[in-house]
Amino acid sequence: MRLLKILLALVVLLLLIGGILLWTVPADFAYRQGARFLGPIVLSGVRGTLWDGHADGVSVLGRDLGEIDWRMSKGGVLRGSMVADVRIQGTDVDAVGLVERERSGALILRDVRFRFPAEVLAPMLDVKDLSLLGDVSGVVAAAAVRNGLVESATGNARWSEAGVTGAAEARFADILGEFAAQPNGGIAGTAHDDGTGNLAVNATFQAALDGFTANAVLRARNDDPEVQETLRHVGEPQPDGSSKVAIRGRMFKLY
Repeated sequence: MRLLKILLALVVLLLLIGGILLWTVPADFAYRQGARFLGPIVLSGVRGTLWDGHADGVSVLGRDLGEIDWRMSKGGVLRGSMVADVRIQGTDVDAVGLVERERSGALILRDVRFRFPAEVLAPMLDVKDLSLLGDVSGVVAAAAVRNGLVESATGNARWSEAGVTGAAEARFADILGEFAAQPNGGIAGTAHDDGTGNLAVNATFQAALDGFTANAVLRARNDDPEVQETLRHVGEPQPDGSSKVAIRGRMFKLY
């Protein structure tokens, strides 16, 4: 009986020590142990704890995004999932929101607010002679990433102080976009200008695991000469003076 009591006391002591170690595990140690599960995400200058940490640098696919701070829920880990409030701040991106990794391996994003320079989108829009001005900001209300591919997402975005410079110079009204998950697990959305400028934009897009498509019609309001000159460098000019832009590609694979 005395031996049983001693064993129980030892078990309780070990659990207590293990709990203290778990609750205070250094962030850099946790990162070294779990880096292989992060795919193309690389952290540098990691400090703090697993639960409340900071990294001086975070990069994805070799692109530096800036600094990252996180605060992780201990209760989520006890339930078998990892839930953290994350904030990324850098020269080109600012994002904050809730990130959860489920037992199934899916990565879930909720209420993620973001901002980045519009120029980041230039390679996708095939505007080789032009640089994009302004910022894109918005909210991803919910999104799911599984096996490195974006399965679904719902949210909205705004291209503020929109404009181009280079072979042509022009400023436009804000461009608004909305996107939502579809029954097949993909994403579909629309984009349009806010109606206050001389560039009229109407676009639709669809994205699924096998790829994405986007189609837009751009038109000059009030026969604006700057906009008309810009449209000569974007997409496929039409007889009526508008320009059609068609984009085809594969979904971005994270890892």
